[in-house]
Amino acid sequence: MDKKTLPLVILLIVVIIFYGQILQFFGLTQPAPATPQEGATQVDSTLSAPRPTSPADHWATTAEAPGTAQDMPVAFQQEIVEGTASDSMTSDTVIITTNKLRIKLTSFGGGPASIKLKEYTYRDGAEIEMLQGAVRATPDIIFAGGTFSTSSLQYEASLAPGEYDARQQPMELIYTHSIPEGGRITKRYLFYPDEYHYDLVFQVDGREYFGFERQYNLVWNTPLGVTEPQPESDYEAMEAVAMMSGSREKLDDFDDDRLSQSLTGDASWAGVRQKYFAAVLVPQNRVAAGVFAQGSKQKVATPDGRVEQRRIIVGLEMPFVNTTSFSDSISVFVGPLDYTLLSKYHVDLEDMLDIGTTPFVGWIIKPFAIAIIWLLPRMYDVVPNYGLVIILFALLVKFVTLPLSMKSFKSMQAMRELQPNIEELKKKHKKNPQVMNKEVMKLYKKHGVNPISGCLPMIPQMPLFFALFSVFRSTILLRDAPFVWFMTDLSLGASSPTDPYIILVIIMVVAQFVSQKLTMPSTQQNKALGYIMPLFFGFIFYKFAAGLVLYWICFSIFSLLDYVLFKRKKNPHVAAA
Repeated sequence: MDKKTLPLVILLIVVIIFYGQILQFFGLTQPAPATPQEGATQVDSTLSAPRPTSPADHWATTAEAPGTAQDMPVAFQQEIVEGTASDSMTSDTVIITTNKLRIKLTSFGGGPASIKLKEYTYRDGAEIEMLQGAVRATPDIIFAGGTFSTSSLQYEASLAPGEYDARQQPMELIYTHSIPEGGRITKRYLFYPDEYHYDLVFQVDGREYFGFERQYNLVWNTPLGVTEPQPESDYEAMEAVAMMSGSREKLDDFDDDRLSQSLTGDASWAGVRQKYFAAVLVPQNRVAAGVFAQGSKQKVATPDGRVEQRRIIVGLEMPFVNTTSFSDSISVFVGPLDYTLLSKYHVDLEDMLDIGTTPFVGWIIKPFAIAIIWLLPRMYDVVPNYGLVIILFALLVKFVTLPLSMKSFKSMQAMRELQPNIEELKKKHKKNPQVMNKEVMKLYKKHGVNPISGCLPMIPQMPLFFALFSVFRSTILLRDAPFVWFMTDLSLGASSPTDPYIILVIIMVVAQFVSQKLTMPSTQQNKALGYIMPLFFGFIFYKFAAGLVLYWICFSIFSLLDYVLFKRKKNPHVAAA
């Protein structure tokens, strides 16, 4: 493959990979704004005291039921449409603080009303709230086809209202709801000092007194909110995910801006995620029999323009034997999308990140992605600036691929010097392409030229680049990571042509243009590509994470170093045929 063809191949690959983003950029796939449901009102949570002002407050919009009336649990419909919880939710609360979480639980509903992440904050310094706008205790356990919600009941707590410290040892909290006939519902919570999960043991005694039959739904019933300064990236990443028989399943089948999807089969866990954080329900003593997701999307106004808001809930179907008593143990993960952290749970929870799940090529990308996730934090331990880490990483990649680059330049130089001979063969055999190709291959063989060696450096670099894209898009490594000057957060991209981060994109376009100008043969076709490709990459990259753009800048600049080294060590000219 010569350098005339190589840019076209790269361009084609980029178009295929980013096809959806390209259509969206040119406005060819923007959905029509959804019509809010009649009677929908602003969510006004009374679960907890007002949280500190954060960027997410600017994106609070009209609440809309995450599904159609006929396919959503009745209890959930009611709580969203009414938009407020019982006044009981503001009293009789227990606050438990671990080293990772600050959890506020209420006796009305017998569960968490607020979960804050102590080690992660909004850009104003307030702790991330994972139950933004919650109107019921979460998660909920729903029986009788959605008509009986355990989060609508009043419970007796084993701890008196107040604040409790669980930073040194685990702490247990038990909620009990009893009825005169003899039935009892128990929720036993266990919180750990240094974990992003807590355990919930749910038990029903006297099932027949409640009239419960067949199964219940374990539901994460509060949609995740926005945590990032650029809400569009948060909403784009929001999805329901389940692990079913060892396969990651994404529930995102929106129809007319509504999501109501279910899958039947063994489900190890199910959860909802946004760009950097997730909430996951993981049954411990058995697998679920199915999973479902419900939600809605609509265009909403933000300071950066209109974006497509998503509100999604997810649940597990849990059948049970019709004995008088039964219980289930569930682990509830609420925390960051950190690959290393999630992999420690040994239930494939790291697949929430959507790394290495691309059809056909995911198995190639995933080892590169895992290597990047492992290496970058260790480099950061030595050089505590992720901008410098990315530069050093790009230099390391160039050093590893330098022998291939030298071989590529040598091949390109030889092919360039053989070009006059090839043109003569084309003229001589223009009416017989088969003979022409045969003669060209003889010419290559005679002079020891491999026409595909010019592509060798791209073999390891392309999956590496796509792995970088996947990592920077999905993990929390670069969140709030400063570099220099205006680059205070390498996870952000340019939100508009006037955003300071556009400077980084401009530098990338210029660096790529100069690199191609010096390294590509001077043909009419390559001159056109020399202008088109940098601009095309600029359009594609301008909203991507600044860390990814920085890597591509370094890639282009270090390619110039390849060129300089080759020019200094260039082999003698290939003899003419």
